[in-house]
Amino acid sequence: MQTIQKFILAFLIIVAGAIKSNAQNQIEIVIVASSHDNSKSTQNFQAIIDKLKNFKPDMVFGEYLPEADYAKLEADHWAKKAFQSKHDYIEKLNPIGPKNIVKQIKDDQKALSNFPFYHKTRMNLAVDYTKIWDRGNADYQVFVLENYMKSKFGKEELAEYTKTFGGSDSLKKVGLYRPGSEYIKIFFPLIYQLKQDQIYKMDCQTYDKPWGIAWGKTDSVFKELTAKAKADSTSKEAETLRAIDKYWNFSPEEAKVFNKDPYAGMNTAKYSELDEAWNFYGGHKFYGYAGFPTENVKEMIAQWTLRNEGMCKNIIDQALAKKAKRIVVGVGASHRVWMEEILAKNPKVKIVNYNDLN
Repeated sequence: MQTIQKFILAFLIIVAGAIKSNAQNQIEIVIVASSHDNSKSTQNFQAIIDKLKNFKPDMVFGEYLPEADYAKLEADHWAKKAFQSKHDYIEKLNPIGPKNIVKQIKDDQKALSNFPFYHKTRMNLAVDYTKIWDRGNADYQVFVLENYMKSKFGKEELAEYTKTFGGSDSLKKVGLYRPGSEYIKIFFPLIYQLKQDQIYKMDCQTYDKPWGIAWGKTDSVFKELTAKAKADSTSKEAETLRAIDKYWNFSPEEAKVFNKDPYAGMNTAKYSELDEAWNFYGGHKFYGYAGFPTENVKEMIAQWTLRNEGMCKNIIDQALAKKAKRIVVGVGASHRVWMEEILAKNPKVKIVNYNDLN
């Protein structure tokens, strides 16, 4: 009997050790649900930055498309068109570049890691990132120049800056500097204060076309539902619409709490429920309701899931390559819960909610 007990005890010790080892080897990931437009917010953004900084991430990801993915997009794709104008703007102002742009970028990164106040080097780096379609890091270098370096420019450096970029107003107009974005408010300052040199890209646009088709079909059916509801307020369709209207709103008490701290609010379960309803015409809760576009919404969600799976894969692949232990991901609020659920299935990952950070 004692032999069996010793065997069981030894087995339990081994299992406990394996569980502990697995937990220690997990990548801790915080998905920060964010607003793309913070221009009118009164939020204390430094408090958010400090909370994320205390987490001590090895990598910070943003909802940027990896540069190689742009080449895979059709010319009329919205993401390609959006950055094409910025690329062409910089190319026109800076038509002459290094012969080996990838090597030059590495050399400039190394130079700036040794001394961050090589202003012309940083200007060149921002230009070269733009030319290779690395929007995330082009944006980041422009942010550093605008917020931390420009005030230290001499007269000649300021003239060079204007020649290279056309000035601050031009950068804002073309969209290479977006003062209200989550990056300017939170994630770029976080990277800079952590003394890291880049933002990592993880967006996925592979499924954008079928997503758009599914969205269009859903919208068409939902308009039919709305028309029938308006034509007859006693109809089943009207009941469906009233149920949706009631479901997808905050109560006054919930709205008050949310408005007090929107970033805390966007990272709650309640917000995720409402966000699904807002994005998917009511969401899965209304499957089977009279007139509700159930099958169309299911197709929308299928394409949305594929996109989020692609984003999660991009994160994990890069994290494993860098042997990262802690990661912060800044992403539009509508992605958070989907990405958390996908990543949580990976035994190599431990999800940490933003609101659980100190």
